[in-house]
Amino acid sequence: MASVGEALVRERDLVFDFGFHRGEDTGYYLAMGQRVVAVDASAEPMAAGRECFAAAIASGQLTLVHAALIGSAQRADTTELLFYPHPQRSEWGSVDLRWVRRNAEAHGLPHAEPVHVPALCLEELVQRYGCPQFLKIDIEGADAAVLADLARLSVRPEYVSWETGKESLQGVLQQHQQLKKLGYGRFRVVQQAYLEHQPPAIAANGELWQLQPGCSGLMPSRSVQPWRSLAWVCWQYRLLFVAYRLVGPRSWFRAAARHRSRWIGGLPRRIQRWAHGNQFPLPGWVDSHARLTRSGD
Repeated sequence: MASVGEALVRERDLVFDFGFHRGEDTGYYLAMGQRVVAVDASAEPMAAGRECFAAAIASGQLTLVHAALIGSAQRADTTELLFYPHPQRSEWGSVDLRWVRRNAEAHGLPHAEPVHVPALCLEELVQRYGCPQFLKIDIEGADAAVLADLARLSVRPEYVSWETGKESLQGVLQQHQQLKKLGYGRFRVVQQAYLEHQPPAIAANGELWQLQPGCSGLMPSRSVQPWRSLAWVCWQYRLLFVAYRLVGPRSWFRAAARHRSRWIGGLPRRIQRWAHGNQFPLPGWVDSHARLTRSGD
């Protein structure tokens, strides 16, 4: 597959929402006056989204695409993939067997039987709809493949947001280093817990928009959180991975909190209740933001 040509221009009002889910982010982007191309591999949220956002679809402000996103190398000989939906946690649906096994083993929550879904890559969507100003990625195991395909674009999104994993510190650092080479010189580590308790955002029509539970938060261009250097963010992640080992989702602390014995689980559960009551996030869901500071080579 040839890389996208030099004639491409960045469309400043266009957002790609990779990981539509229930439209938590898409609804916010639409309220901010953006045009949105939203992609998800799960058929059920897509059907609900077509009903919920019918007016935006009819006006052309929103395009919903039912597909699984993969890297361009895999897409060259793949037209469809097996997608594993999750019956209890729909946001966990994935085409990555590593994530499917992790959820079953670490959380005791197995996925449903797989279904066939069409496959697409970043390049195809850019060729169809243009280069977005902002690319948001939250696709349960395939984020790294989309990030790698940014190298194939002659014109790249100014802002990129993606969910970072908790399995490999080296993998997370490499993602940031790859983006640095592509011209993304400023970064943020963005905590995703309790975003729905932030003050409302001002929508394009002047009304207030309250962020929804499960959303990815403010568009990077609208956040007041400081941008940091690559070195700063790499050290943040090193500290964060220490916290993952101590009190993260698969730590001894979380395992103790699930124990039925009050002697073993009592104190960890009290700490968790205190943290939740005070909206103090224990390490869990974290995104990274990257901002383009120079054109790629």
